[in-house]
Amino acid sequence: MNIAKLILAFSLSLSLFSTTMFAGVISAQDVLQESHSSASIDGFLAKQEVQAKLAELGVSSENIQNRIASLTDEEIAQINEQIESMPAGGSAGGAILGVLVFIFIVLLITDILGFTKVFNFTKSVQ
Repeated sequence: MNIAKLILAFSLSLSLFSTTMFAGVISAQDVLQESHSSASIDGFLAKQEVQAKLAELGVSSENIQNRIASLTDEEIAQINEQIESMPAGGSAGGAILGVLVFIFIVLLITDILGFTKVFNFTKSVQ
């Protein structure tokens, strides 16, 4: 009988330590924003160019879906910002061309100033 009272007292004392749960209201706009964000990422990943590049890198579509499912809302928003800010061409050709033009201009100026002699068509000022 003492053991039964002890077990009853112990279980009642444990029930006194209940935790309070707080639930917030989610607006319809938040739900729509989240579904739009996920749809935007899914649409980007459905493109053939993206699929080809991911296959080239050895990433499986199942692995991608698992990782997308584990993203937080903030991470999804960051990915969407990056997708929207990407150029329409989607390649790095413009950046490479810009770097090459910059290097050409720097070498041309250093040739004209007489620091280097890379191009035969320039005349040094010195």
